[in-house]
Amino acid sequence: MMNIQPIEGYKHLVRDNDTGAVLNINTEIPQGLKLAKLKKRKEQEQLETNTSDINSIKSELTEIKTMLRTLIDGR
Repeated sequence: MMNIQPIEGYKHLVRDNDTGAVLNINTEIPQGLKLAKLKKRKEQEQLETNTSDINSIKSELTEIKTMLRTLIDGR
């Protein structure tokens, strides 16, 4: 079993007296980081989707303009 003692002034930190290591015992921080990473990944996916949609619209608009020019020049 670990022999730990609280570090004064830091409620989420303890010192392992056997190794001298400082340990963070706050279990909420890793979960918050995980949620932030997931949010960032979703935002990146949305950005990629939006970029793809915009490029598709640009391509379709170019095609429409070409068709209109062909119609106008054909008359």
